[in-house]
Amino acid sequence: MSAQRRTAGTTKRNAAAESPGAAAPPRPVRPAEAATAPRAQRPASERGRAGAPERRSVLADRTQGIRKLYSDTRAEMRKISWPDRETTRNLTIVVIAISVALGLLLGGIDFILFQIFQALT
Repeated sequence: MSAQRRTAGTTKRNAAAESPGAAAPPRPVRPAEAATAPRAQRPASERGRAGAPERRSVLADRTQGIRKLYSDTRAEMRKISWPDRETTRNLTIVVIAISVALGLLLGGIDFILFQIFQALT
């Protein structure tokens, strides 16, 4: 049916529903909709439950996720090749030496700039 031939507010879907004697079959209720539907629209089998099984499944999913995270972390930690004691000591000395050298360099630059600004004022 073209747009010109349609009457205002009538489409193929609601034209069949508006015709007399043509009652649309009831739409099946999905489980996700049943939980959020008002009490009168829920199926009789769903009305008595208060949602406790859903809470258990959410809690089980969360604990399962935490367990998986823990086991994955342990597996990754086992893959690490840790340095021996001598390598750790040598690298620590290098880090400390670089830190002291940079501290002295920045301190020297700061001192020189301070002296220059003192002389200008």
